[in-house]
Amino acid sequence: MAHGTAVSPETLEALKRYSTGMVADALAMAGVQGGNGLIGVHPLRGFEDCKVVGPASTLLFGKPAPGAPKMTVYRAIRASAPGSVLVMDAQGQKEHFSGDNQGNCSKRQGIVGNVVYGGTRDVAGWRQVGQPVWSMGTCPMDKPKGYSVVGHNVPLNLGGVKVNPGDIIIADEDGVVVIPLELLSQVMENLKVMVEVEEGMEEVISRDAPVEELERIISKKKPKA
Repeated sequence: MAHGTAVSPETLEALKRYSTGMVADALAMAGVQGGNGLIGVHPLRGFEDCKVVGPASTLLFGKPAPGAPKMTVYRAIRASAPGSVLVMDAQGQKEHFSGDNQGNCSKRQGIVGNVVYGGTRDVAGWRQVGQPVWSMGTCPMDKPKGYSVVGHNVPLNLGGVKVNPGDIIIADEDGVVVIPLELLSQVMENLKVMVEVEEGMEEVISRDAPVEELERIISKKKPKA
C-alpha cells in the first residue's frame, strides 16, 4: 500500500454501499474538482452489474528507455496483492492493451477487477473468466509498436485524474472513481452527508415539494469554504 498505509477491510466493505456518483460528490465536497471520475472508462459488456472496491495496483505503458529491464503485465499481476484493483495506464490509446488471459491471471491472483485507461479485447473471454473489467472500449488491434510495461506501482495520470499506488478504486456501471488515500477519512464523513441528501431528495420529490426545499437539500453537499 502507498506510504505503508493499510485500509481496513471494514472500510472497503462500507464503500461498497455507495455508488460512484455518491463518491464523486463526496470528493467534490472535499474540494476535488470533478470528483475524480475517469472520463471515457466504462464496464465491458456483461459487467454492468458488477461493483469492485479495492486499493490500486498501478501499471504504466510506454516506450522503454534503451537498456531498461524488461517488464510484463503478468509479472505485475503476480506482484499485486489479492484484493487490489489493477489499473493500467495505456495513455488513452484505443488499441488493446489487455485481454482475457491477463484477466484469467488476475482472477487467480485474487485481483478483484481490472481498469484499462485504453482499449481491451476478448469480451467473451473476460465474461467466461468472470473477471470484471472497465476500459475505454474494445479493439482487436494490438497496442502500438514499441509500447510495453515501463512501470509497476508508480503514480499515474489518467486524463488529469492522478492515481497513486494504494489509492482506493471504486467501479460500477457508471464508471470509475479514485479516492486519494489522504482524503479517505474526509470522504467517509462526507458520504454520511450524501446519504442524508439522497434520502432527503427522494422524500421531497415524492411529495412534489417546492423547488426551494430541493435547493436547500442540495446545498448540503457544496464544498465547505
